[in-house]
Amino acid sequence: MPAPASVTLRAGCKVNLYLRITGVRPDGYHELDTLFLPLPEPCDLLHVTPHADDGIAFTCTEPDVDPARNTVVTAYERFAAATGFRPGLAVHLEKHIPHGAGLGGGSADAAVLLRHLAALCAQQSPGAAPTPAALRAMAAGVGADVPFFLMDGPARASGIGEVLTPLATGELADLGLAGLHLVLACPPVRVSTPWAYRAWDAANACVPGTMPESASGPASASPALPGNGSMAGQSAKSLRPCLTSESLEDRNPLSRGPWLTNSFEPVVFQAHATLRRTKEFLLRRGACAALVSGSGASLFALFRKHGTARDVAEALRNDNIAAFLHAL
Repeated sequence: MPAPASVTLRAGCKVNLYLRITGVRPDGYHELDTLFLPLPEPCDLLHVTPHADDGIAFTCTEPDVDPARNTVVTAYERFAAATGFRPGLAVHLEKHIPHGAGLGGGSADAAVLLRHLAALCAQQSPGAAPTPAALRAMAAGVGADVPFFLMDGPARASGIGEVLTPLATGELADLGLAGLHLVLACPPVRVSTPWAYRAWDAANACVPGTMPESASGPASASPALPGNGSMAGQSAKSLRPCLTSESLEDRNPLSRGPWLTNSFEPVVFQAHATLRRTKEFLLRRGACAALVSGSGASLFALFRKHGTARDVAEALRNDNIAAFLHAL
């Protein structure tokens, strides 16, 4: 069997169009309701070449990525354990998705390698090739967000993020997002996801096995999405503490949508004032909505006009904040 060719794999990122923590399990894991939107940039690059020895030889452009303990190596080892397929691969990860940004970079890297391994396995050892369901199970074993990156479009996630429901064609339009322009801002700040969960627990006086008061009752159901009247939701007024500016919220109808909220914002903004100021800047510059993605530190803003979005992205870059412009 000829050695596999060298390839470069692109791993895109995601933003959370909304994120609500709905409870804490007895094992300490948090129940979520969120909407993942994949974005092509920023993206990591995985340069994969044949390697003389079995197994994976991993290197990375970021010195603080442990070569022995990272999602790419974990994905390889889980695939090999499940299938017995252990091709010799040298994988060099060229990082462009920032750490601690809430963009799922590590999960995306793992997912693209799993896809590549599945394709190689189907070519070289067809009898060992995993089914799509088996590949998703491997992905979930690497991390809760990894199965999403095996998909090809936006999806709602519940449980600890592992229960995925793809959005049907047209549902993003039903949310009022069609034709908008998304600016992704990546300030040079890192937010640790474990820290964010601990801070949220402390702020909500939440212990494992309980439902925080803010998530109890009817408001704990999935947010009300336009065009989906079966989902109960919070009132816009109840979400105002999560918004930076009530006056701007009142002026921009989309930002009053009760689904546009992120449970992490209060604790993240309290610890990182620069992120709050970035959100305020985005709203002042005409965003019809702005929100932290995941646990931060990245933020996204939605604009109706391409020119406005382009100018805001340029202004962010002039302030040494990486920015990426996407059309929805």
